[in-house]
Amino acid sequence: MKFIHTADLHLGRPFTALGDKGDELREALLDALKRAVELVREEGADFLVIAGDLFDSNEVTGRLVKRALEILRGIAPTPVLILPGTHDLLDEGSVYHRNEFREAGNVKVFGLHGSTIRIGEAAVHGRANDTKRGGVHPLGELKPDPEARYNIAVVHASVEIEGKASPDDYLVNPEEIASSSMDYLALGHWHGRGEYSSGGTTAWYCGSPEPTKFGEEGAGSVLLVELSDGPPLVKALPTGKHTWLVRDFDLGMFPPGEPLESEIRSLGGEYVLLRAGIKGLLPEGRELDLEALEERLREHFFHLEINNAGIAYPLDEVESLFPEGTVGSLYVSRLQELIQEAQDEEEKSLLEEALYLGAGYIAGELEVD
Repeated sequence: MKFIHTADLHLGRPFTALGDKGDELREALLDALKRAVELVREEGADFLVIAGDLFDSNEVTGRLVKRALEILRGIAPTPVLILPGTHDLLDEGSVYHRNEFREAGNVKVFGLHGSTIRIGEAAVHGRANDTKRGGVHPLGELKPDPEARYNIAVVHASVEIEGKASPDDYLVNPEEIASSSMDYLALGHWHGRGEYSSGGTTAWYCGSPEPTKFGEEGAGSVLLVELSDGPPLVKALPTGKHTWLVRDFDLGMFPPGEPLESEIRSLGGEYVLLRAGIKGLLPEGRELDLEALEERLREHFFHLEINNAGIAYPLDEVESLFPEGTVGSLYVSRLQELIQEAQDEEEKSLLEEALYLGAGYIAGELEVD
């Protein structure tokens, strides 16, 4: 038995910061859903699981719901199992309470059609997200069916890892995964693909099939899961169209002018979105017009944004940043005194860096990470 595992499509995401190109990105999300359905056919999968956040909100348009259901019904009678997530949770105003889902044929929604759905030799268990209250442990509420050959759990939650999970999230911890007695745990909520297996349970985040923002490493695919007598076999299948890149460019390696422009241009592509950060010390006598730089390079990208949040000023230019008597002026004067009193080159280098960056923060030209 095999199935396709996807999640976090976020159909209807506004992409407001990207203007007219938001329309193209919203269409790309639907294209990713189409590709997932195509892969069900191509791989001969027995069903499709969507582990939460099929929609970006419960306020999506009826037209979008209709288009999504038309795509999903295209593989009938192959079952499509949808878990309501954090963005499209199963509350009173849920999109899944609309008439379109009452006669959706092969499309089943956990929470509306029960918490366990049998498909052949498999029992698929899902706990719908139904509240914005955090701290819920959905996996603990799901129990395997002893009569099923395969037991699959579907949850939309964060794995409890320090620094990655929030108390406001639905949560699952490694101990719960290990003791769940499930053959496979289909996770949704984190947009990057990753394995979180524990004990005898194989557990994966599939990641978003189409990236939705910068910083989503591991997005752009669905998972093909094959169940047999041994551990499940998991294979990533590409679905994404756009590539969202975040890159820093050090002026020490790529000075203003052709070296910098050539390096940025090398990452270009018709479907590439790039957030470029320029950092380092601006060489004396050199200027960097970011607006002009963006204008020259924009044609090489689907979307390009460049910021100078990491640029530091040469020492002889720092003094001119602030009027005398201001906080910035006092900061510069004090740091310059400390630099003169430095006991060795290492201390001097650290103080000079503090002067560059501190002056930039006070002037509002630098951002604190």
